[in-house]
Amino acid sequence: MRAPLMLAVTVFNLLMAAPIAFGQGYPTKPIRMIVPFPGAALNDAIARAVSQSLSQSWGQPIIVENRAGANGNIGTEVCAKAAPDGYTVCMPTGVVISLNPVAYTSMTFDPVRDLTPVIHVGTLDQVIAINTSVPVRNIRELIDYAKAKPGVLNWASLGIGSSGHLYMEWMQAKAGVKFTHIPYKGSQQLQMAVAAGEVHVTTNTPGGIRANIEAGKVRPLAVVAGKKRVPSMPDVPTLEDQGYDLEFRNWVAIFLPKNTPNELARRWNVDVNKLLADATFVEKHLGPWSVTATGGSIDDFVAFMKRDRIMAAELAKIANLKLD
Repeated sequence: MRAPLMLAVTVFNLLMAAPIAFGQGYPTKPIRMIVPFPGAALNDAIARAVSQSLSQSWGQPIIVENRAGANGNIGTEVCAKAAPDGYTVCMPTGVVISLNPVAYTSMTFDPVRDLTPVIHVGTLDQVIAINTSVPVRNIRELIDYAKAKPGVLNWASLGIGSSGHLYMEWMQAKAGVKFTHIPYKGSQQLQMAVAAGEVHVTTNTPGGIRANIEAGKVRPLAVVAGKKRVPSMPDVPTLEDQGYDLEFRNWVAIFLPKNTPNELARRWNVDVNKLLADATFVEKHLGPWSVTATGGSIDDFVAFMKRDRIMAAELAKIANLKLD
């Protein structure tokens, strides 16, 4: 069963199970959706697409508000401490929810205690790639090369605690190899460095790295996409295809403040599920960001987060990750 059809079945079941009056009369005024990252980023683009669509169907504006800082903690805390009336909602990443609580030495809010889960919107696919000057074509050859030349290969990431950094730390621990970590402040700067051969290995989304692959400057080695290959890169094997079992990926989701009435969380869940079951919406708004739509019930999302936090804690321990 294809993903849009599965999501459509989920929406139908949720509607049949819901009380007739759930969320009746809501919303009656504008809603703000907090994105805890800068504008034009992945979360921002998806939040604006969801907001625009729901604004049209609900008859009330949903205004996206960017509150960046502290790896997503600042904006997410604003959401957590807002009034639980359904008129403040947020779209953080999995890093904020699963990794930050175990990576930061102190946080002024607890994502588990202070937020109401609404829906797992989607999961971000990643590609591990290498500058074509390095003579390797798969993960096994990368590991063999790194073992033969310890510390010679550089691994670029978007900073301490980013998914690229965690993948590097995981591979070092899993395979007993050593890379030199090179953090960059922005994706464009990182991609230019990898294309120029200033650094050797990196991770990015399939869409973000495609131009350098087509230009022959970068070679994809594996996709981090669970058990299924990425449709836009069907010839690139997954990590699991190559004998490795890393399941951790970043994701995007919607939350409300703690103690928001259940019927409002379910209203959001059902209506966003409708969007994720729309193949046109997914292709237009999630596809360009290499996000695979997830959807499902609130209980499904809660169960997923429990598993994700276990993996995040394991990776933070491997990386000896301590952020201030």
